[in-house]
Amino acid sequence: MQKFKKMIVAATVAAILLTGMNTVNAAAAFTDTKTHWAKSQIDSAVGQGWINGYDDQTFKPNANMTRAEFLKSLVAALKLKVEDTDTPFADDKGWFRSYIATGLKQSIIKVGDYKESNFEPNKMITREEIARMTIRSLGKDAEGVKSGYLAIAKKLEIMKGYPDGSMGGEKNATRAESVVMITNTLTAKNPAVAVVAYPKTKEQLNALIQSLPNFKGTTTYGHNGVILINTKGSDDFFDNTLVVEYNTDLKQTNIVIADPTADNKAIVKDLLNKYYPKAFEKAYASYIKVNDMKFVEGNNSVITKYDGRSFGAYKANNNKKVTIEIGV
Repeated sequence: MQKFKKMIVAATVAAILLTGMNTVNAAAAFTDTKTHWAKSQIDSAVGQGWINGYDDQTFKPNANMTRAEFLKSLVAALKLKVEDTDTPFADDKGWFRSYIATGLKQSIIKVGDYKESNFEPNKMITREEIARMTIRSLGKDAEGVKSGYLAIAKKLEIMKGYPDGSMGGEKNATRAESVVMITNTLTAKNPAVAVVAYPKTKEQLNALIQSLPNFKGTTTYGHNGVILINTKGSDDFFDNTLVVEYNTDLKQTNIVIADPTADNKAIVKDLLNKYYPKAFEKAYASYIKVNDMKFVEGNNSVITKYDGRSFGAYKANNNKKVTIEIGV
């Protein structure tokens, strides 16, 4: 029966990948974030590519952040189209020019906020400025003007106040604080969709995938409701190298990793965390074990159970593709 199931999955995957259609993002090995309170958010942000560390393997989480650095990270995190156009600022010359132009076009920043037509990109950003930029990025500028940007940022849980009740608007924000506030902005913009414990429809699967911490790129509905994931976000069909489907006949979820890129592995780990919340590290380790195997007929799989749910991982004979089966 198991072999029959694998044959069905293999046939399904072949149809998916041949039918035309319209490094794991591992936790960054920074030497200065291992015990930091914002480690998980920093790792996720770096994994998603909207902020980077330094060449000396540090992140400098407690260092302050400039206006230009924050604006760039916010624009990148929101996946806004970056346009390099003229701006009214006299000091927009440098790597940050296109981000300033994009910030203006998206109404994240406004010329009237700054003195003498200078953006002062290298000035350290304050929490008040972050509140203003993030609230505007959510299209809630009117609320910020009416009630105060800091108040709205607190209401939307973009930032928290201090024990004395103050919001510290005048304080310079650290890199770690900035990462957390951008992460919270993304959550406010796209609240996690409530997904059933065992998503079965393509809509439920897509909602689950889109909510994953390490999801990046685009998703597309393929043949018979499968979800094709393109972490590059390109228009090339063959960049859809990760596939997720719920097979109604077998009553199981199938994850097909056609190319074990770092981005794909990160998404697989997130998915396994949803299906095996207590044992996802073991499930992921089993996937990696199969991924690292060389195909040998009859010895190319790991079949077991985690959290009371069946798990099977199978290496294809091309020594690259791996299929994961998650059963009831």
